[in-house]
Amino acid sequence: LFGFYQISTVLSSTYSARLPDKYTGWTDKLASAISIDWSGFFLPEQCLGYDLRLVVSALSPVVLIALLMGTGIALRLRRWRAASPRPKLWAEAALGLLDLTPAGLVLIFCFVPSISASIFRSWSCQAYTISPPNEPLQQVSYMRLDASVECGSDDHESITDVAVGFIVLWPVGSLVLFTSLLAACYKPLQAKTPTALTRATAFLHREYETTYFWWEAVELTRKLVLTGFVLLIPEERAFLRLVVATLVCSCYAVALAAVRPYKRVGDDVLAVATSLVLLLFFLGANWTTIFLGIEERYQGADPADVLGFSSLTGLVNSMIALVGAVLIFFLIGAIFAARRVAKLPTFRLVSTKQLPELTLAHGLKWHLFNSHIWST
Repeated sequence: LFGFYQISTVLSSTYSARLPDKYTGWTDKLASAISIDWSGFFLPEQCLGYDLRLVVSALSPVVLIALLMGTGIALRLRRWRAASPRPKLWAEAALGLLDLTPAGLVLIFCFVPSISASIFRSWSCQAYTISPPNEPLQQVSYMRLDASVECGSDDHESITDVAVGFIVLWPVGSLVLFTSLLAACYKPLQAKTPTALTRATAFLHREYETTYFWWEAVELTRKLVLTGFVLLIPEERAFLRLVVATLVCSCYAVALAAVRPYKRVGDDVLAVATSLVLLLFFLGANWTTIFLGIEERYQGADPADVLGFSSLTGLVNSMIALVGAVLIFFLIGAIFAARRVAKLPTFRLVSTKQLPELTLAHGLKWHLFNSHIWST
């Protein structure tokens, strides 16, 4: 659900989707409220250029995560001093790093989509027409997030140079980190022999079937593409961004329905449902963009002749009704699936109502289940 929200709130800023304010006003306010821009705590935005704001917003979470990891190491070294006999120093430091790795992964998970979107918005420009009517079209473009910077100027190039470095740090770096950690967990997870690393990185794989333990890397790739990498498509081809997003959402929804990577049936149903709703959002954004394009570029043309809707409100209301119908359909399906699974004769833990995780300690090969019935 958090990933669904992270993607759905960038429709207007990333894809230039225009909807009536009564539909997007509350989501824009919520997105602004939780957006990560620490520079605003020190100085107003007007006092800082976008390059400095980008540096602060991109590096401040790195400092926070580094302090968190350093705290874990410091706590372990404190115990190491009091231990007798003392274990190896490097091994104790590594355990300290793993102690707070779960918290660090959660922070990266929360920060990376919004920070990546801020980085890629360095290439987001708004074009303005400066030529008089009935004269050859001339336009000038300025950054959406800093209207004092003309796109293509030396100032803009310095901002994009900084952004390239942060692309390596955040979108690419987080994806490489998640993939590397999951690859290192492959053998222990397949052998069902938990290690310190698999326990520390459980946030990345515990919700998925063992066969699809790597799915979180796929999910992160989808979020990065939909919230960031599409901004590399020039603003004058903004509709192409919507086409790419629609294709990505379509493929991902089909893959989810076919693979069903989650351990819980309810999670599979919820993932497919949110993916389809997101697909409908992008389809709706496609249609509203076409509707407004017909109205603005072809004087006297009626969008109803192409789309069948005479007003933008009617088009949006129809999409909302369709989204609601899809959600109701999947809710009913989830209830029936849960009831069917509940009737299957399986062993479940009383504490979680889920199947037990059968792991093996190092050197062991078998489990023993001992069952008996008291006779009366």
